[in-house]
Amino acid sequence: MAVGPISLVLASEVEKNADAVVRKVALVADQAVVMATPVDTGRARSNWLVGLGTARQDVVGSHVPGLKGATGEANTQESILIGRATIKQRRPGQDIHITNNLDYIEDLNHGTSKQAPANFVEAAVAEAAEAVRNSRLLEGPVAEG
Repeated sequence: MAVGPISLVLASEVEKNADAVVRKVALVADQAVVMATPVDTGRARSNWLVGLGTARQDVVGSHVPGLKGATGEANTQESILIGRATIKQRRPGQDIHITNNLDYIEDLNHGTSKQAPANFVEAAVAEAAEAVRNSRLLEGPVAEG
């Protein structure tokens, strides 16, 4: 069976849009999890790290050190900007990993902070899943937030 020019164009568009959907979903997940993370010193929000190909294993300090949530917004913005820059470098087919390696991140996710409900990480994943459900592969290019 011969593949016609229209089939090749559609296949190319699906491939390009699928790559854009992957980046879009990663951006949604990263932003959602960073914004949902409770903040005191900013360290937990600053440690949502995006890795391409493999998960990052490191831990970083607060992007903007502070106490009692005073630098929450600054750390949120910086974390999202860094994550977005990394995600935009993704090559087609490359895995995107969003991790937080702090020893207390699981405790925060289980609800030890009054600032965030339990399972905020799972809620961020659900938000990203919704972005997948709302994406189209053949209706023109996908907008990437």
